[in-house]
Amino acid sequence: MPRRRTVNVTGIRGTGVVNPAPVWRVFECGRRGCSYLIKFQEDTPDFPNIEVECPTCGFGNTADFIRRGSQWKYCRVCEQLQPIGNFDRHRRFSSGRQLECKSCKKLINAVLNPRRTADQHREAAQHRRLYNLLAGQEGRLESERVFERFRSQCFSCDKALDYSAKGTYAIDHTLPAKYLWPVSTETATLLCDECNNAKHEKWPSEFYSEAQLRKLSFLTGIPYPVLAGRPMVCPDALRRLLSDVDGFLVQWIRYPTDIKRIRTLIREHAGIDIYNRAHNVPDFLLD
Repeated sequence: MPRRRTVNVTGIRGTGVVNPAPVWRVFECGRRGCSYLIKFQEDTPDFPNIEVECPTCGFGNTADFIRRGSQWKYCRVCEQLQPIGNFDRHRRFSSGRQLECKSCKKLINAVLNPRRTADQHREAAQHRRLYNLLAGQEGRLESERVFERFRSQCFSCDKALDYSAKGTYAIDHTLPAKYLWPVSTETATLLCDECNNAKHEKWPSEFYSEAQLRKLSFLTGIPYPVLAGRPMVCPDALRRLLSDVDGFLVQWIRYPTDIKRIRTLIREHAGIDIYNRAHNVPDFLLD
């Protein structure tokens, strides 16, 4: 079934002059003394084997040099070229990021959020509840204590953070909720908003250095081999789910996309197909 056309009900939009979809590599010319900024679009047949000649000095910037450039993207509302970290993640788009920058997205959400129906709020809460129950999540996080443990600094970049400045920091799960790991006040990590977006759904070993992983183990109590290893499904969550797969399917049958996603996750990372542990799997879950 084709996705229905998106309708802009906020009236907040750009002129349509720029294309917000592609990601650009932005870099300074590699010739010493030349400070000309060059941008090159990633999703072209020539990338990453192209050599870009600087229009001011004629220096040929090699493909290896271009790949070291930082990733930037245009916002479709303000139409400014910005670092990709200024855009929240979104799997739907080829860039893996929202089409609007965070600042413009706040303006849009300020209009849209009051229009969300009670059913939509309930659906979002149920989605969170599903993952929290599987992970065995209990209690609320005490953000102030997390701030104290990390001395009000982003663990990744050491940026000073202000507890009262909501939206500039995040209490990270450390071990991603995607893999059904619970988070507690003791195991959470304090990150600035930019680092949190960069780490999104990554396993600690895919984001931090070895020295950082050892320090993180000390600060969170999570064993270093777990942090430094490969992504894995939480063993406790897996045991709970496998003990009653039929009950899981019955309870969450209204959320087939989540059921399929969890099945794929466990099959890829634990080598177990949860459907094989069920007595009855509806046909629509097999698609």
